[in-house]
Amino acid sequence: MPMTRGDHIFVGALVAAALLVWPLVASAGSAGDTALVTGPEGVSSVSLRADSAFVVQGRIGEVDVLVENGTVSVEEASCPDQVCVHTGAVSAPGAAVACVPNGVIITIEGDGIEYDARIR
Repeated sequence: MPMTRGDHIFVGALVAAALLVWPLVASAGSAGDTALVTGPEGVSSVSLRADSAFVVQGRIGEVDVLVENGTVSVEEASCPDQVCVHTGAVSAPGAAVACVPNGVIITIEGDGIEYDARIR
């Protein structure tokens, strides 16, 4: 059965509504508001809504952490390989930056976890 003019209008309105709502749904839960900083001295919570910089004392030295524009990153660390520094800034719920030699892990909290890939 062919589509009528009314069917075309209905489908067009449905597609338009989906395109308008899609950015709102896609951004919901995509950024966490807080980060958990776990180190040898304990666990603390840091807001990602305000820019800040602080130092975490690790096992072998200091880890300089920067919170900027809703992201968190390790700017400088006393570890030999600097993997935590090269990780860069993270903001997605579930994302983490780890300085293993110093025993410092920064994890983004949030409702939804974003995935890097999906396998079927």
